[in-house]
Amino acid sequence: MAPADIEDELVAAYAAIGKAVADFASTLMKLYDDLDPQVQQYAGDVLMPLLRVSQVKGNKLIDRAMSLVEHPAVLEALSEGRIDEGKALMIIDQVSVLDAANQAIAEPVLIAHAASHNYTASQRYARRYVLKLDAEAALRRHEEKRKQRLVEKFNLDDGMCSLRVVLPALDAALAFDRIDRIARALPKDDRTLDQKRSDVAADLLMGRETPAPQGEVCVNLTMPITNILGLTTDPVMLTGYGPLPAPIVADVAANGIWKRILTDPVTGMAEHITTYRPTPAQRELINARYPTCTMVGCNQPAHRCDLDHCCPFDGTNTTVQNLRPKCRHHHRMKTHSNWSCENRPDGTHVWTTPSGKVIETELEPIAEPAPF
Repeated sequence: MAPADIEDELVAAYAAIGKAVADFASTLMKLYDDLDPQVQQYAGDVLMPLLRVSQVKGNKLIDRAMSLVEHPAVLEALSEGRIDEGKALMIIDQVSVLDAANQAIAEPVLIAHAASHNYTASQRYARRYVLKLDAEAALRRHEEKRKQRLVEKFNLDDGMCSLRVVLPALDAALAFDRIDRIARALPKDDRTLDQKRSDVAADLLMGRETPAPQGEVCVNLTMPITNILGLTTDPVMLTGYGPLPAPIVADVAANGIWKRILTDPVTGMAEHITTYRPTPAQRELINARYPTCTMVGCNQPAHRCDLDHCCPFDGTNTTVQNLRPKCRHHHRMKTHSNWSCENRPDGTHVWTTPSGKVIETELEPIAEPAPF
């Protein structure tokens, strides 16, 4: 058989897998719909003897089939071999945050893209498309997913375990950067870089001193310059992950260094790089001037607080005049509620409550003022 014929046969066989999955989903839903409503909740048990699967596996098969059948356009693309099962389920997951009207808009666009790109590129495109189509819905989805953060331990063979941490993407990027920087600074020995990262992570989690300087963490965020001008709220791209809702970036990244890469809105090319985090000297001076969180009545020490940009970061205002310590709770309150704050020229910090009441934070000099 000629090589070209073999390739065609391979492509056809791969497409047939998708058709088989689609046919199975449709058939399974026919069985499910024929069940008495009182029996449907036990459908997983019905599949146990039929397919020789566990109850958990049976329920997963039903959930997956139900998702596919509820999205006819995706099911059709899968059946025709234009996309595979992984891409089909990814598209369904990505559009689940949208209402029915926007799902109808998004699905054919995402299917067409997935038909000519690999899974990772298709997922990245889908995230960005959904964010631009309905940024508020995507942000609500992020907040729901954020509630599912957890730490899990899985026992492995040969005296080993796997520790799985689920947390927001920016937090994970900052945490991994810290582990990676320490591991790469270690002297050469017989360990691989992966082994060093594992050892460093264990040291950090168990409170042991790491044998290398920790340095400062850093992530790269890419956004259109029109976001800064307030003209758009386009997704922000986190290097190594993909698009994120713009409103979550400042809150999560506030305690780490991030480099903002501004892009031309027409070409999408990088135009300018700015850094968000204040210098050690700035932080030391601000902590000395404002020893606690600048929310009235909050006594959280400044060294445990975020340094908040009172006027939103514009690439030039990471300054002592614009930065004030806020504990994470009050930083989020200012970012995500109707509270607002302002720095006055005399150094005082003023809060405005949701009802419009203005409250001034008193200055606390660390030395006695001159008597004249």
